[in-house]
Amino acid sequence: MTDKFKVTRQVLFDRTYQAGETYEGNPAEVAHLVANGVLEPVKAKAEAPAKNKAAPKLANKAEA
Repeated sequence: MTDKFKVTRQVLFDRTYQAGETYEGNPAEVAHLVANGVLEPVKAKAEAPAKNKAAPKLANKAEA
């Protein structure tokens, strides 16, 4: 399982990550970097609820 982390200061992993970039990695492997303030967990955005695509049946104006 991988999570996304925001880089707070320059760090060298598989490449050099600058502050503000996003790093994707295993939380267990980067826990020491989160504790030292090098990475911050990125909270996932909640998915928007699905919209009802079916058009509602309109009442006949002549019958109302």
